[in-house]
Amino acid sequence: MKIRNICFGGLLLLGSQLSFSAEHVVLVSVDGLRPEAIQQLGKDQLPAFYRFREQGAWTDNARTDFDYTRTLPNHASMMTARSVTGVNGHGQRDNDMPEPTATLHNNTGVEAYVSSVFDVTHDHGLSTSLYVSKSKFILYDQSYNEKSGAEDQTGANNGTDKIDRYLFLSPDRTAEALITQYVEDMSKERFNFSFLHITDTDGAGHGDRWKTPRYMKALVRVDGYLQKLFDLIDLDAQLSDTAIILVADHGGAGRSHGDETDYENFRVPFYVWVSSPDNAGSTLAGRELYELNQSTRMDPGANRPDYSDVNQPIRNGDAANLVLELLGLPAIPDVGATINAKQDLNIGL
Repeated sequence: MKIRNICFGGLLLLGSQLSFSAEHVVLVSVDGLRPEAIQQLGKDQLPAFYRFREQGAWTDNARTDFDYTRTLPNHASMMTARSVTGVNGHGQRDNDMPEPTATLHNNTGVEAYVSSVFDVTHDHGLSTSLYVSKSKFILYDQSYNEKSGAEDQTGANNGTDKIDRYLFLSPDRTAEALITQYVEDMSKERFNFSFLHITDTDGAGHGDRWKTPRYMKALVRVDGYLQKLFDLIDLDAQLSDTAIILVADHGGAGRSHGDETDYENFRVPFYVWVSSPDNAGSTLAGRELYELNQSTRMDPGANRPDYSDVNQPIRNGDAANLVLELLGLPAIPDVGATINAKQDLNIGL
């Protein structure tokens, strides 16, 4: 069992907005999730999504990366707290199956290590996992495996392999088997940080257009997966201090999401839920995230602010450093990890 080298339940590191740390954090990315579809189906058909909205802190108007509304680039931002482009961007522009030698460290042609949420978590002695629904996510395992991961310079040496458990399952482009396996594994191994990727909505959007009955049925399936996670937490006392962050890599319009200037593509949800000690519900209170962050974030309306705008929106890339803050850990140290670098995204705690 890996033990954290800071006090669980105590005050966090300097700069944190929270007064506690969670023992487990699950980051769920629902590929191609449109917020208005959640609103359209409502609580009766999406009870798990509405548990986030009623017990958590949430917004339906977060943003993707400014330049890209594609899967691999945005997931890299969720992991590294970096923009895609720019001098300090992670540089993962490609969205295709990577070559066996490809990593986030060599994708720009310049060998420079790109630290991630997996690095900070693992190097502080905590366990990590990545469960994915698309084969091209092997890019991230290739980036942070025993061969490509950086030396551990924090406390005890936990090695270079930053992802303790990597699993890809997608026999029919649904994530049901993946989530079932995760729930089984989590009930035994109790990973401190888990990143789950669910592809159902993206498959439905590309196959039969976003906004169609097929897409809505896929979203109802996803709600069922989320309910499995809530059931796991509710019924296991050892998971009573668990947080779930739910985000999306992009929305979608027609059968595509490649146009980064399209509101239907760059608008995404960002939901946070934190279990109470007795699992009776969240310690949050159904607060809208922009209302909670008026001094640090601004609701962009239908606009698309770039990274130089003084009024930054909440982005899916905020997730990486929020994960670390919830775990009681410092932000990703790289100079390029600028998204939520101050760990100042207020979730109402």
